[in-house]
Amino acid sequence: MIFDRNHREVKVGSLVKVVAIDHRFIATFPKKEAKIMESMLNQTFEVTEIEHEQALVYQPFNRYEGFSLALASEEMELVPG
Repeated sequence: MIFDRNHREVKVGSLVKVVAIDHRFIATFPKKEAKIMESMLNQTFEVTEIEHEQALVYQPFNRYEGFSLALASEEMELVPG
């Protein structure tokens, strides 16, 4: 079971707002991908999986490519719905 930064339970299918991404992690990516990742801040995504006590959300680059971002509890907020 995983919770958001406000201690609310997050499940597959939940909508979460990305409230933080470690800048050291972003810096490990090429500039283009890092910019896309930074654009995820304050955006809402559906949780596609829960793995290793982190919620995975998906961000497409284009029609064919994208990446999953694993969010720790302190990096997300559940969007009520």
